[in-house]
Amino acid sequence: MKQKMIIKQKVKRTCVKLIASALLLLGLSAILPAPAAKANYLNDIYNGLQNFSELPGEVTKLQENYQKTTEELQQTKEELGQTLQQMQNYQAQNAALQEQNRQLTQVVDELKNDRTAREKYYNRIKITVITGLALILGYFLLIRLLRFGMRHRSTKGDRLR
Repeated sequence: MKQKMIIKQKVKRTCVKLIASALLLLGLSAILPAPAAKANYLNDIYNGLQNFSELPGEVTKLQENYQKTTEELQQTKEELGQTLQQMQNYQAQNAALQEQNRQLTQVVDELKNDRTAREKYYNRIKITVITGLALILGYFLLIRLLRFGMRHRSTKGDRLR
């Protein structure tokens, strides 16, 4: 029971505070002056007509700006088309140059292989010629040594007799 009375007292205080705040706001709004509304209909109508009369000039400006913008867009499209065409030309040239480079590389490799084969062939011929000369020289040396040995034996045999 005691709690109910405490709650009722709190509610009464809150209501009193709320009513006092509302009265204070009402009093302040009555004391402070509000800005007066101006009822100048003729000025508003004049300004509206003036704005309406200026619309054709603005429309003309907008049309001119639109025309300039479309011309710039068309010019940009043409430049873009030219740029794309140049890029395609460059790509085609690049592909042709790559193919030419591949062919040149193949020719260079073939020339290197031919040169290597030719050098091997010349080395084989050189070795064959050197071997042949060495055999001929060795043959003559062997014959000379045999003759010298036979002569030496024959002179030794003459002494023994």
